[in-house]
Amino acid sequence: MANLDVSDLLILKEIHRTRSVTSSVEQVGLSQPAISVRLSHLRRHFGDALFVRTSEGMMPTPCLEGLLPGIDEALKLLVPNEDRQAAFDPAASRRTFRLGLANVAQMVLLPQLLVLFKDCAPHLGIESADLDHQTGRLLESGELDVAVGFAAELHTGFYQQRLFTERYACIARRDHPRVRSRLTTAQFLSEEYVALVAPATGYSLLDKELDRQGMSRRIKVRVSSLLGVGQTVAMTDLLAIVPARLAQTLAMSGQIQALKIPVPTPSYEVRQYWHERYHREPGNCWLRQILFNAFLDMPGVQPPAMAAL
Repeated sequence: MANLDVSDLLILKEIHRTRSVTSSVEQVGLSQPAISVRLSHLRRHFGDALFVRTSEGMMPTPCLEGLLPGIDEALKLLVPNEDRQAAFDPAASRRTFRLGLANVAQMVLLPQLLVLFKDCAPHLGIESADLDHQTGRLLESGELDVAVGFAAELHTGFYQQRLFTERYACIARRDHPRVRSRLTTAQFLSEEYVALVAPATGYSLLDKELDRQGMSRRIKVRVSSLLGVGQTVAMTDLLAIVPARLAQTLAMSGQIQALKIPVPTPSYEVRQYWHERYHREPGNCWLRQILFNAFLDMPGVQPPAMAAL
């Protein structure tokens, strides 16, 4: 990479990260026309377009992708990290963070985040999206900053951090004709259920464990949203198995009771995930710390007490 300076490497790195010349201005510290001129020089230098404009932004060519490992190594040697990325000031920033959240995280975490942002980052915004099979791609492209949930499929290229261990609880309407304050094994197996069919909630672990014990639920209805679960349970005699944090949240309405499951069930770890491309990006680092602290500050969830059977 002879005849190139640090700003050239930063331009290539930032356009690759943001998919935009305009969005690279802040990190590189040059005007948009200046970046465009340097990009033209770089294209001549390498004899390749390097980036091609598409409906999804400036997409890298195979040549540029091949250069990235060398660019990363050169930047590590030439520029200290704190000098090449602008510091993130949450009190002044008007950035909108994009979070991929499992259903339960949307219901339990979002209110907590809004309270925290009000005090230390009043101008920040939040956009929430469900976790699904596109989550990995969205994290890699930067369309999502962080994902929170149970996402066992995210491995290569992703960092992860445990936030808390979640357990399951059973919920029923408070005036259920047969289930009152406790759930027996016979009731657990005989009652009908509304089941949540949603990614990043660990339900595959639950069903595998029940199957291992030779048990199964009598599933009457399947829904894709936790909101659908709560409403259905409150208005029918159906039961549901949900994460314990959600069970306590729903029980606060007064219409639903939270019950301990009378058979062994697995726990699962809820984690936050982010792509290695943004591991040292200041705003992403700040957000991850806030998420970690938010769960540290939440009161621990105690499973509903179960009376002796």
